[in-house]
Amino acid sequence: MSLNNNVENILVPEDIYGGLMAFFNAIDEVFFSVDLINYKFIKISDGCEKLFGYKPADFLSKGGLFFELVHPDDRSIAANADLKLQQGIQSNSEYRIIHKSGSIKWIEKKVLPYLNESGKIVKAEGIIRDITARKVAEEKNQANEASYRQIVEISQEGIWTIDEHDKTNFVNQKMADILGYKPEEMIGKEPNYFMFEKDKAASVERLKKRHAGAVENLDIRYVSKSGQEIWTNMSANPIFNAIGEYRGTLAMVTDITQRKLDEEAIKKSEANLRTLFDNTDSSYILISNQLEIVSFNALAQRYSEEQNNRSLVANKSIKEYFSTDRWEFIETIIEKVATGQTIKYELSYTKNDGSVHWYRVRWLNVKDSAGKSCGFILANKEITEAKVATLERERITNDLIRHNKDLEQFTYIISHNLRAPVANIIGLSEILQDDDMETDSRREVIDRIATSTKNIDAVILDLNTILQARHLLNEKRQNVFFGELVDAIEMSIYHKVMSENVQFNCFFEEIDSLFTVPSYLYSIFYNLSSNSIKYRKPDEAPLITIKSRKLEKKVELSFKDNGKGIDLEKNASQLFGLYRRFDTSVEGKGMGLFMVKTQVEALGGTIEVKSKLGEGTEFIIQFSL
Repeated sequence: MSLNNNVENILVPEDIYGGLMAFFNAIDEVFFSVDLINYKFIKISDGCEKLFGYKPADFLSKGGLFFELVHPDDRSIAANADLKLQQGIQSNSEYRIIHKSGSIKWIEKKVLPYLNESGKIVKAEGIIRDITARKVAEEKNQANEASYRQIVEISQEGIWTIDEHDKTNFVNQKMADILGYKPEEMIGKEPNYFMFEKDKAASVERLKKRHAGAVENLDIRYVSKSGQEIWTNMSANPIFNAIGEYRGTLAMVTDITQRKLDEEAIKKSEANLRTLFDNTDSSYILISNQLEIVSFNALAQRYSEEQNNRSLVANKSIKEYFSTDRWEFIETIIEKVATGQTIKYELSYTKNDGSVHWYRVRWLNVKDSAGKSCGFILANKEITEAKVATLERERITNDLIRHNKDLEQFTYIISHNLRAPVANIIGLSEILQDDDMETDSRREVIDRIATSTKNIDAVILDLNTILQARHLLNEKRQNVFFGELVDAIEMSIYHKVMSENVQFNCFFEEIDSLFTVPSYLYSIFYNLSSNSIKYRKPDEAPLITIKSRKLEKKVELSFKDNGKGIDLEKNASQLFGLYRRFDTSVEGKGMGLFMVKTQVEALGGTIEVKSKLGEGTEFIIQFSL
């Protein structure tokens, strides 16, 4: 198209021009022609009404309308575009306009200048399109990008990306700080650059996996710029493009150096504690609130295998290691310990070789830092040596006490039961020295001397019996069954049992035996049974009831009869004395109950009596388990 000096001389065939305008009016973009000599629109398409809110006639009638619609803050942009146009340069500009409704829109304006033959600009034609949606999207993207950039930079995790050639193409400030570099110092370097030499081969293998699409989360060691060991946790994800080509890796990195140091310290501490735990002289079992085994030391395992023939297993219920009867006792202990109490007690265990071992047991409550119960500790320490020494001291003390009592008894016997016949013998011997004594008188004196001598011999025999009983205390202890004792006693006095219609009623269901000295227990059963028969009612067959009861730490034996009974108000203090007799209607020496009490106490037990005249007698004996 050629241009003349006069704009009006620019001719366009009417049919072509009309067709173009019809096309321009049918689209949203605004096409226009401007007379740059008179500064007015020559033509503007109908799209201007949608974009600006004004009709073409408004722009044609008022040449300055378009500039008035430019946003005040962007008028410098519009002016610079016009300046370029005046210089004959095509202008492309973007700025805001104010719609007739008051809304703001973004437009893109492209204008082409036309010069006449003398090179003077006379006309411009251009196109204006609405780019509001694009601008809004760009601003949003820019805001998002800024937000993402801020998130990346302030993130407490290091962000590290490498390209398809395994070269670093981005790190955030946190990542650089972790390794002690500036971000720009890390760009272009492979991850291996920041590793110890011996770790590089493993890194190469990991990168090969990443190229193949492997996603990993693992702990990796690096070396900082200052040469320090840095441990990190890295979550690495490969990046692929739309057609599946590997384009690099994105990694999120957390500095776990302190955690690693803490873990190592904990491991060392645990190793030290485990060494102490396994080399202490006490066994320990840690138990949860659910009564499951949490942990235990080597000594606890050994005790369990020795005493229960079972190995301790973590997460097993502690209940499985106790018998049903014993568990009832343990449950009561756990209830007390759960309230904060510490329970202590001693128990003994007899090994297969017959040796008895003693243990001190403690139950403790474990609490967390908030004071809440989180489990229990069962501690068990062997105290056999100390216990044996204690028992030996107690035995020696008891023996001394018993020997002292024996001496008192022997002193009594000597002063009463021996001095009288000896005095008789001395007196009678002096009488025999009379040469004028008649034969009959002499024979009578000799007979009395013989009687006194027999009395002395009987006393000596009794003393020997007592001393022999003391010697039997050293007899080996064993499990003695009560029912078998009664059967043996019934057989030994069978004729008396049959002749007197003696009836034994025995109840040994709660506990049927006792680990003790067999001869002592036999003597106790025999003397009490014999006494019940001896002091029976003349008109009533003897009924002897023997019962056993298991108390918390003791065995109780009860011997009850339907005999004559004893006046305890009168005779209680002397009941168990040697040669003490309270019923002279039957033959006896007064040694039975003395021997019973002596032997009960020698076995570490106690004895008491309940009785009323005419209502029978009950002896109650208790032995420690």
